[in-house]
Amino acid sequence: MSSNDQLVEILKQATPRQLQMLLANMNTVDGSKIRAKRNARTEKYFEHAPKPHHCLTFGVYKDTVDYMAEIGTDAWLSQSVNHQTKNATIVRVRKA
Repeated sequence: MSSNDQLVEILKQATPRQLQMLLANMNTVDGSKIRAKRNARTEKYFEHAPKPHHCLTFGVYKDTVDYMAEIGTDAWLSQSVNHQTKNATIVRVRKA
């Protein structure tokens, strides 16, 4: 018998009260913290990532976004002020 089979047999023989106690003592992962981190990362990316109409060509945009994905948003932001990447430069448009 494998350990999985043994575990199944133990769970089948347990009373509802024992199962309830077992579930109450198990550690559960709080998904809200994981989701909050993922949402913060996504918001940061979209706040700082170049927009296609801010780049000279689509190729420049694609190279920049691919480079951002390769090194990460934080590393990309820590580069020079005008965000020059190895293959592309973003043209910033003044907001009216």
